[in-house]
Amino acid sequence: MDNYLIDRETLGGFIDELIKKKPLPVNAAEELTNYREEQIKALDDRIYQAVFGNLTDAQTQELNVLLDNNDTSPEAFNDYFNRIGINVEETIKNTMNAFGEEFLGVQNV
Repeated sequence: MDNYLIDRETLGGFIDELIKKKPLPVNAAEELTNYREEQIKALDDRIYQAVFGNLTDAQTQELNVLLDNNDTSPEAFNDYFNRIGINVEETIKNTMNAFGEEFLGVQNV
């Protein structure tokens, strides 16, 4: 089972809305299901990269300490991200918007 930074239902709903707005390169239900799953995974990967991809070695080490200590409460993560200056909610929102624009072929919106 894959782990998603955002719950899978939220990602799936977002992708479903995009799919409704654009003709797709698929011809059968199975192809649509596979395409949808690929897009969910691509969006999750993009969000993960946006949130964690630019952490310094020290920031990564600090995150690892949280995880090693099983301090995975929402409060602990919020404190961590606030301390290092990452607004996770805004980062996710911006990443999803950019993904949607690319998916739909929108430029300079």
